[in-house]
Amino acid sequence: MASGGGGGNTGAGGGPGMGLSLGLGLGLGLGMGEATGEAEEEAATAEAVGRLATTLWLRLRGWEAVLAAAQRLLVWEKPLHSLVTAAALNGLFCIFPRGATL
Repeated sequence: MASGGGGGNTGAGGGPGMGLSLGLGLGLGLGMGEATGEAEEEAATAEAVGRLATTLWLRLRGWEAVLAAAQRLLVWEKPLHSLVTAAALNGLFCIFPRGATL
């Protein structure tokens, strides 16, 4: 029995040069023109994501300490601080219920 070499495109992530598969085992391949367009689209998407990341970083860098403190509370890094904050927020919502008049 001889062991065969590389098989065909068998599903999603078939490998380089194998074409695009829909993940259903259909093995539909794209032509070179369409593959080039897809690469250009991916490059444009990566550039847009980079611009968004830079914009967010520039806008949020002044809030870094506040965001880090909020994150510490939300992930219960210091359980006592998180518990006190949760209890205080609960107390505020009990004192000032939504839609209630004083």
